[in-house]
Amino acid sequence: MKKSQIKKWLYPLAVASLVMLSACGGGAQTTGTNGGGSTGGEQPAGQAQPAAESSKEPIKVGAIFSLTGANSPLGVPEKQAVELLLKEINEAGGVDGRPVEVIFEDDKSDNTEAVKAIKKLVSKDKIVAVLGSSGSGPSLGMAEFAAAEKLPMISMAAADQVTNPVRAGIFKTPHTDVHGTKRIFKYLQEKGITKIATLNDSNPYGSGWTQQIQKYAPEYGITIVAEEKYGTKDPSMSSQLTKIKGTDAQVLIVAGTNPAPATIVKEAKQLNLGIPIISSHGSANSKFLELVGDSGEGVLMVAGKLLVPDQVDANDPQAAIIKKFVDGYKAAYNAEPDGFAGYGYDGLNLLVEGLKQAGGDASKLGEVLEKVNYVGVTGEFKFSAEDHNGLTEDSMIMVEVKDGKFQLLK
Repeated sequence: MKKSQIKKWLYPLAVASLVMLSACGGGAQTTGTNGGGSTGGEQPAGQAQPAAESSKEPIKVGAIFSLTGANSPLGVPEKQAVELLLKEINEAGGVDGRPVEVIFEDDKSDNTEAVKAIKKLVSKDKIVAVLGSSGSGPSLGMAEFAAAEKLPMISMAAADQVTNPVRAGIFKTPHTDVHGTKRIFKYLQEKGITKIATLNDSNPYGSGWTQQIQKYAPEYGITIVAEEKYGTKDPSMSSQLTKIKGTDAQVLIVAGTNPAPATIVKEAKQLNLGIPIISSHGSANSKFLELVGDSGEGVLMVAGKLLVPDQVDANDPQAAIIKKFVDGYKAAYNAEPDGFAGYGYDGLNLLVEGLKQAGGDASKLGEVLEKVNYVGVTGEFKFSAEDHNGLTEDSMIMVEVKDGKFQLLK
């Protein structure tokens, strides 16, 4: 119905409707698109904004996460964190008085589906930027398309190749495989360990770790005595572990996402491998503890500080935002957030900070993000024209599984 008609005939009804909408809407506008299997938290298109903001066009942002498939333990908490923050942003007035609308898509943990999703978001939904994806493979496909379209993108994937080499408008929030490798090697140096074996996923995430381990091992005096791979969906890695057991490796480094790292740990115990296992941050969540059970005791892991929020020093620059995020997430979902939730939370925060600094002008977003400094739950981001990740290995920690929980190694 046209505005003039409302004024003429239905003005009282319209006022009443707006009052009810403002009272019931909760301030957050999210558009959940099924995308072939999105899970949880979907809100219908057009979920209410506060009445005072309803006349302003929303800023449309896409979010492609792995809500089903192998990477769903990453994608689901990322989506939940974005929904949580989105509500807060819109209740505070959005950006430049405009609400932010996030349109979710599920890439089903598949590279092709991720590219299909980003094309749909651009052509149909007319987004100004995109978050995602959860995995390195899908993110690399998305980044190629986004760069060609000059669409700002912030990825939640760890592979260094997402932002190296630097491409205009393409950013990421997780620590890279370079950061993880260097942090582990620093720990090994402290312990006097010089010989390692690796067992990494053959997908882009695990392959990225293999490349960085090979590249930086000489710099840290490390010798790789065994180098094995596995397929993401392989049910067993006992043959690779048997080969590793026959070497003089002092430690085994595993790079992959759940459930495979947990399977490796359990099979290593059954085979009496006899050397410490260090896992990458790809499995740094409570799901790993659930899958590995008692076999996980003593396993080491490199991770961000969010993995052990109650063990972060009160004077740490990240302490306040970590506490705020953890408290809000627990209240909303009755669960502890993991690092993957943090990647999504930081991603939307960075995007909104960039939009604010650009005065709401999305065309300037890619350029403005290069100058953003932001203390997040993952680390202290210092983007530049040469660095579109903005983190260092110094904001990563080493933890040990002890009594079924992650404990900070000091």
